[in-house]
Amino acid sequence: MAYRGVRAGFLNVTDPIGPLPSVQSAVVGSHPLPSIAFSYIRGAQWIDQDVLVSVISQVESFEVAQKANNFSHASGPTPMFSIESALDVNVYINVTSQGECATITAAYANNFFTYWPSRLYCLVHINSLASTLQMVTASGQAIVYPQASDDAFVFNSVSNVATNADCVQACRVKGNCAGIEYASAAKTCKQYQPRGSTFPDVVAGWVYDPVSNVDSGGVQYSQMTMSALPAAYVKESIPGVASLQACASSAKTKANTLFGYNANTKVCVMYAPIASATKQLSLVNTPLVPVLLSGTFGSDVVSGAMTASTASDCYKLCVPSQNLCFASVFDSATKTCTYVQPSFDAASTLGWIIPKTLPDTMTTVNQVDFYVTAHQDDHELFMSAPIYYSIKNPSTKSVFVYMSAGDASRTDGWWQARETGTLAATKSWVNSFGMYTPVARVETVLMNGHHIQKISIGNAIHYFLRLSESDLESVLNNNLQRSPLDRPTEAYAGAGAVKAVVKSIILAEAKAVAKVTASYSNYLINPSDDHVLHVASGRVTAELLNSDALFKSCVSQTPYFGYQFWLDAVNMKDPEKLSQRALWLSLSVGIYNQHGSYTWSDHSPELGRTYSSTPVIKTAACAF
Repeated sequence: MAYRGVRAGFLNVTDPIGPLPSVQSAVVGSHPLPSIAFSYIRGAQWIDQDVLVSVISQVESFEVAQKANNFSHASGPTPMFSIESALDVNVYINVTSQGECATITAAYANNFFTYWPSRLYCLVHINSLASTLQMVTASGQAIVYPQASDDAFVFNSVSNVATNADCVQACRVKGNCAGIEYASAAKTCKQYQPRGSTFPDVVAGWVYDPVSNVDSGGVQYSQMTMSALPAAYVKESIPGVASLQACASSAKTKANTLFGYNANTKVCVMYAPIASATKQLSLVNTPLVPVLLSGTFGSDVVSGAMTASTASDCYKLCVPSQNLCFASVFDSATKTCTYVQPSFDAASTLGWIIPKTLPDTMTTVNQVDFYVTAHQDDHELFMSAPIYYSIKNPSTKSVFVYMSAGDASRTDGWWQARETGTLAATKSWVNSFGMYTPVARVETVLMNGHHIQKISIGNAIHYFLRLSESDLESVLNNNLQRSPLDRPTEAYAGAGAVKAVVKSIILAEAKAVAKVTASYSNYLINPSDDHVLHVASGRVTAELLNSDALFKSCVSQTPYFGYQFWLDAVNMKDPEKLSQRALWLSLSVGIYNQHGSYTWSDHSPELGRTYSSTPVIKTAACAF
């Protein structure tokens, strides 16, 4: 939980800053998952010791309450802080490394973190927006950050410093100087450093990922803040443009890939690189699929040499959070690889349109895997391992059916945000495999008299029935008539009506496909240990599959456990285990961006587990 508007500068820092080790840097992320570069100092923290102790005490109380909440199968989130923290900070639990803490920090568009490995706590600090602080990497590179630090962490201030470069060099030679702020008019150089920690394993880190993807208004593009290109590459300038989104729309209309927008002047520009027969730009997009643009830039654009023998390998070496690169350049004639950086401009954003180069629909379907659950996140939490391989196969269709809206009796947009979260998780999977475009296709389909929202992302299809949780229990367990939240005039008469809709979905999505599987929540073994809706949704799905003549001889079934094994041994292996953590972060950020709720910690302790009861394998081919 964050408390906006409170800055770390008002801390009462009481302990003197002790000698700290040197700055170190690292890159985390196993291809094809995104890579994040970050820097850190061991034995240090971006928080006063007394405040840290207070915050940790509240986090420990949260962990106890959250475990009890999950044991009771309550649906709503548990607040983390019982009193207002003295510092603007979010705490994430069950964070397995400082690299994952850096990844979480960057995913929420923040820059500073304190990681405590013995507790698996990640404290993400939220400071005021600014563009004057430069943080330093282990190699001595200074990068302008979009957030300020605070005078509480100034450990040295030097006067009569001639240039910014001199200020950076003075920081660099100290080894344990984390950042600087240079005032050119006053010729002063402030040097920043985190506080020394009484806990030797605590790490103070900083990270900045300048590139983010936008999918809005039918336009998909990447944006890089505080960035521009030299005027020599401007081929058109458009004044009076209201927003970055409008500039991106104009670029798409003009079929121009590179564009820039200045928020102060409201000027939108179209960029064009220098033509080249052998050089190609690979603009940053997903780990496997760059945005390709023929040409290169001259010496007026900062570049650096990298070693790679193919354009694909060259692209993998461009990590924006490491050196602010926005593209790699590969010369097919000389087999040379370089990265390119934009110029710094606090008011400008550099952008590039993401063209449709991947399919958004399947041409061949050899298998259909259905995942029928009560809530939007049940499959990410309890069925993640098989889904990884299902979506990874381009000829396998994964179909997710959510019986409840996941509303938790809330009317504040919570269930809509949970839908957004699960779609964000699917995009994470689709992006990591690079077979389909991650752009969602939204439609409303009619199934047995019910208009149902269907959203497709590549080879993953989502159906949202949107019965409230309380009403779904009434329908499935008491056979009562209830209406979905979004369609009050289209009531489900009872459990049979829900089964009929699920049957229609199976017939629609698996038509003429011989191999069909279905996964659902276990309902026979220790049902009292699981959520009542997990049990009910699993029961009615199994009843349908086992009784219907079309399904009972050909649809293989796997029941998955939910809370019954939620704290048993971690049994998932990489790469699906790493992928689950990445998609859970995507889900959490998706919910936060729409609803403002932080949900990583609600179920992060349960990650890494996929437990199933005995599968029921059917060998006959389906013929729907």
